[in-house]
Amino acid sequence: MKLDPEIATEIVTSLKDIINHEINLFDTSGTIIASTDAQRIGMSHDGARIAAKKKTTLTIDYDDQFSGAKKGINVPVLFNNAVVAIIGITGKRSEVEPFGNIIKKMTEILIRENWSQMTAFNRRINYNNLVNMLIQETHDVSLTGYLSSLVDLDLVRTRCVIVGKIMPNDNEIFFDYEDLLPLIHAQFQIYPQSFFSLINQEICLFVDKEDYKELLPSLYSLQKTIQARYNFYISFGIGEEAAYTDYWRSYDEAKKTVTWLQFTRKNTIEKYSDMDYGLLLSSVPISEAKRISKRIFQNLTSEEIEEFKILFATYTKHNGSIIKCAEELFIHKNTFQYKLNRLAEKTGYNPRLLRDYAVLSSVFQLQDLIKFAKNANASGS
Repeated sequence: MKLDPEIATEIVTSLKDIINHEINLFDTSGTIIASTDAQRIGMSHDGARIAAKKKTTLTIDYDDQFSGAKKGINVPVLFNNAVVAIIGITGKRSEVEPFGNIIKKMTEILIRENWSQMTAFNRRINYNNLVNMLIQETHDVSLTGYLSSLVDLDLVRTRCVIVGKIMPNDNEIFFDYEDLLPLIHAQFQIYPQSFFSLINQEICLFVDKEDYKELLPSLYSLQKTIQARYNFYISFGIGEEAAYTDYWRSYDEAKKTVTWLQFTRKNTIEKYSDMDYGLLLSSVPISEAKRISKRIFQNLTSEEIEEFKILFATYTKHNGSIIKCAEELFIHKNTFQYKLNRLAEKTGYNPRLLRDYAVLSSVFQLQDLIKFAKNANASGS
C-alpha cells in the first residue's frame, strides 16, 4: 500500500495537534512525504529506511547519527502486517519515546480509516461505471464482466431496474443526490444481489428477483425519510424484470415511468406495467412530440395555445357541460361555444367529436411534457 502525499499530510497535521514535537512521515524508502517542517519534505532519511527494513523502532540519539536524521525516534507503521510507512518524532529521547507507541497506533488507525474510505469510494466508482454501461443498449461485454468481478457481483441473474428522482420544486433548489448515499446504503445493504448507483441526478437500483418483494417496504421507508429530513418528495418508477442483456430495457421502462410520475406530480411508486395513459405518452420521443405538436398547432400563436389549453382542460373537467364550463370561466355559454368552434377551425380537430377529442387531449399533454422535459434537462433534476 502506497500512501498518498495529501493523506500523509492530513495524518501529520492530526498528530501535530496531540504532541508538541515536529513529526515526519516517511515512505518505506526513507523519503519524507509529509512533515510539520515543510523544508524537510522530499529529504532522504537512512534511519527511517533501517526502521522499515528491520520492522522495529529505531532511536536516534543525536543529529546526523544517520544520514539526514535528527535526534528522535522512527516507528514503523503496519497495515495488514506489512510496513507501509515510518512515523518520526523529533526531540530528546526521554521526551519523545513515551509517545512512540501511541503515535504508531494512531497513525495505523488513520491509515486504516483512509483505506476503508478509499476502498468504499473506489467500489462506488466501479458500480457507477458498471451501471453506466448496463443502462446502454449496447456495451462492451468483457468490460462489464471485469467491472462486475471487481465488486463481486453475479450479473447472470434476473433483475428489475428501479429509478428514483426527487420531485422538482418551484424554488429551483438544487439537490445533491450524493447526500442520499448513507441513507440508501443503510436501507439496501442487506440485499447482497441487488445494487445501486447515483448517476445522472437519479437513484438507479438493480433489484434481484428474489429481493423485490422484501425491498418495496424499504422504498416506502426511504420516501418518508427523504421527505422528513430534506422536505423533498421522491418518485420511483419500476421496470419489468429482465435478464442481464436486457437490463437497459428495464431501465428505459423505469425512466419513462418516473418521468410520467414527476410530470403528473405524483410522489409515489409505480410499475411500468401498471401505467395506462402515461405508458402511451411517455413512450413518445420528445422529437416526435414536438413534430406532432407543431403539426396540430401550426396555425396557433403561443398565446392561443395557452388560451385553448385552459379552455380544453375546463371542457374535460366538466365532461363537456357548456353551462358549467362557462360558469367557471366567467363567460357566456355562447362565448364558450364560439371558442370551441375556433379551436376546431384552427386545428382541424373538433373537441366535441370523440376521435378528435382524443387527439387534442394527447397533444395538449405532449405540449406540457415537452416543457417538463426541457425544464428537467436545464435544471439537471
